Amino acid sequence: MSSNSPELKPPAAPLPDEDSPHQSMPGVAGKRPSSLEQMKSQSSRGPNIASDLITESPPISATTRKSAKRGSFMPEIQLHFPKPSQAPPPPPVDIAAIASRQITTTSSATFEFTGGSTIMTFKCKIKSSPLGILKATTLELDLGDMVMRRVKSHKDKPSVGINVDRIISSRVSAKNYAEIDVQFISDILGAPIQNKRYIFSSNEEALRFQTHLDVMRASGAKLKQIFGELDKRNTGQITKLILQRAMKENGMNVDGEEDSSEAQKMIALADSDTSEGIDFVEFFRLFMFTPCITVHQALTEWRNKVALVQRKRSSSADISNGNQSAGVEEVDAHHFDSSWVVGGEIVMNVVENVRYSFGSKARDNLSGDRHHWVGTLAVTNYRLVLHSHITHAKSAGTRHEISKYFDRMDVPVNAIHSINKLDSACVLIICKDLRHILVSFPPNDIFVTTLVSAISSLAFPPNGVKDTFAFDFHLSASDPKTNLDGLVNGWDLYDPMKEFERIGVVNSPHARFYRIWSDNYSLSDTYPLHFCVPSAMSESDIMQAAKFRSKCRMPAVSWRSKSGAVLVRSAQPMVGLKSSRNSTDEKLLNLYRVRGDPHNPLELEDPSTLYILDARKILAATGNQVQGKGTEIIANYTHAELVYCNIENIHTMRDSVNALGAACLATDHGELKNGFADHSKDSLWLRHVQLVLKASVLAADRIELNDSSVLVHCSDGWDRTSQMTSTCMLLLDPYYRTLEGFAVLVEKEWLDFGHKFKDRHGQGSDKHPHERSPVFVQWLDCVHQLMYQFPTAFELNESMLIFLCDHLHSCLFGTFLGNNSKERKELDLKNKTVSIWTYILAKRQLFVNPRFKREEVKVLWPSTTIKKIRTWERYFCRFDFECHPREGEGGEWTDDWGQKL
Repeated sequence: MSSNSPELKPPAAPLPDEDSPHQSMPGVAGKRPSSLEQMKSQSSRGPNIASDLITESPPISATTRKSAKRGSFMPEIQLHFPKPSQAPPPPPVDIAAIASRQITTTSSATFEFTGGSTIMTFKCKIKSSPLGILKATTLELDLGDMVMRRVKSHKDKPSVGINVDRIISSRVSAKNYAEIDVQFISDILGAPIQNKRYIFSSNEEALRFQTHLDVMRASGAKLKQIFGELDKRNTGQITKLILQRAMKENGMNVDGEEDSSEAQKMIALADSDTSEGIDFVEFFRLFMFTPCITVHQALTEWRNKVALVQRKRSSSADISNGNQSAGVEEVDAHHFDSSWVVGGEIVMNVVENVRYSFGSKARDNLSGDRHHWVGTLAVTNYRLVLHSHITHAKSAGTRHEISKYFDRMDVPVNAIHSINKLDSACVLIICKDLRHILVSFPPNDIFVTTLVSAISSLAFPPNGVKDTFAFDFHLSASDPKTNLDGLVNGWDLYDPMKEFERIGVVNSPHARFYRIWSDNYSLSDTYPLHFCVPSAMSESDIMQAAKFRSKCRMPAVSWRSKSGAVLVRSAQPMVGLKSSRNSTDEKLLNLYRVRGDPHNPLELEDPSTLYILDARKILAATGNQVQGKGTEIIANYTHAELVYCNIENIHTMRDSVNALGAACLATDHGELKNGFADHSKDSLWLRHVQLVLKASVLAADRIELNDSSVLVHCSDGWDRTSQMTSTCMLLLDPYYRTLEGFAVLVEKEWLDFGHKFKDRHGQGSDKHPHERSPVFVQWLDCVHQLMYQFPTAFELNESMLIFLCDHLHSCLFGTFLGNNSKERKELDLKNKTVSIWTYILAKRQLFVNPRFKREEVKVLWPSTTIKKIRTWERYFCRFDFECHPREGEGGEWTDDWGQKL
């Protein structure tokens, strides 16, 4: 690290009771009759409840990747909370602000539910109606019984108590901050909803009352129930033995000294009177800002709090030992293993004690139906790294075991689709791999705004692709110019001329029927530098034929079978509303039909058929005629047959994968209206995968069994066309099922033929979201389906497919940068970046299928019934910890975000 790196001073060690993980969340109350719910819904406003970690995290510098390379950082943003205002705060009360010490009262700077008496008393006056008479009274907030009680002045008259879960709202009067309006559900016939106004002696006393009442309403009733479930014998205390037993019953540990020690630490965290257990007041104080709805959630949250306190005390110990000037490198080394840092990566800042989970709303970071982590956030010029304080070792062997996968979560900055500040304490990061990550900090608007700005500058740099991390990444441990002997340069893996020779259109007996066209991208800037066409086509014929196809993407050879039949790809013809035709295009397709030989005598006796597979629906193809495009008028082509494959467009695929991702990420599928199965079905993702496979099998059938040539196209010929041709080639040619052959297939059919990787995956940009679509990911899912049906046919394994999916977005390698071959050449990626194939071949053992049997099956004929198409669990469900393999199910899931070699 540069010596200019900002200091990250560890926060001072807090008191145990200050460790309440934060986040806004509505109060959670017990179940009530439906009529009660209906009456509560009439309230126009509920309590404003929030909470925070009560820790000061080190600031993050708002700096770009380029400034990180220079080792410079913007001025440090200090997290100093504003001083209390002399004027009363505006209503309603923000409990998160009070908890984080942004707002204090003269009577009490902290909550008074600390131990001893469970009753708080307030002197006030009551007004039952706008014109009513003011009466002096005493209000009690009884934490033990969870009631708000009005004490009668005469001892003979009974006190009137209102259960807090029957209170609809409590609000500070807009005209006088010393007045509190309370609305509640009454048992009085004819007046089910009552309103009372309480007038206090000062603004501070009113604030004190409303603050404690709101906390009781938000958390009290449910916490009382959870406390009762833990204290089964009604002793009024939770002891170490009770807690240890509860953790075992909830599948969180097994018997042992370590578990006993953990239970003791959990008790000590909340115990304010050095007794052997904690009472309800201490329990309530521990959880009042983190409402839980089950015992298991409470125990998990309790464990998180212990981890936070231990981490903060560890930081405090560093200060006491004289390490008060630890920079980024020292803090990083102290708190987590930094061996994950790759060549060229710089740790820019570290933020301690953050809370994170998967969700989409700020309150989800405390919601009981999601698992949460507490840990450390590291920000580098390549990624965000979230290290959990509680690792897999803590849950290993228990009922609720959490995979090692979640010990550290990596989010490459270029894999971020968007980052938004939800409030002054919470950030939502939406990733291109479908993750929705909530990261929470102590409430501080300046800090969170700066954080979002800094990460945005990394994710969406001003120069787009040119500023991505791929141009900084190197495989060596130190010097990027180091010669790594023995490594295959992935940029040299695909040689078009060698591939043409392998398929028999160069240096073969049939080579006379074909020619290689090379014109330095002048014919079409989205086509390969070299592509194959029939030799009977003159230069002028080629120019004329190209003009008749969208983007000049003329029919070109992808693959040739031993029978001579060819697989051809192109864009749609420029037919238009006038039904235009082009004689050179018709000549070209006829040459492909006769295998390049116009004088073949066999064609006179038994003419073959050219199959034109239009990937689109007939309606979509016809609709393009309005734009001057369309599909072939089959009567104009000799012995040709047109088939529509009904594959949807990129916009449908984008909506489909988002719907599937939402279903797969939810950890409690009860929150889905109709459950996971219905949501997965409604997304239609499996149906779309099925249609791609069916179309590809049809193409393979016509080539292999009919010895007929096949032309494939969609609209512009770079999305659905690539899916169909590459899948068909996988079925027909075993070479493409080897690791090197698969790389050649991707290079040829996707990269060289101009699939728009930059636009489809938003590389270095948050603009043009309508261009985004998971076309390549969908094709990899098709490959996954083939692997599932033919487990010994592929040399590559599923991990390689996941690796390719992840690094489409990460911009770690240069392979997928840009939209076409011409752009990649202009960016000089071969000399300035690392090829993904270099890395894969260097770590070959990680990506090889041990069950592979070379050429056991020449041609694959997969089943395309929807019953055989399954959800790609390893990709779509990997961020749901419940879906990870259990012991005996297979190996652990691991993702590779890059390593030094």
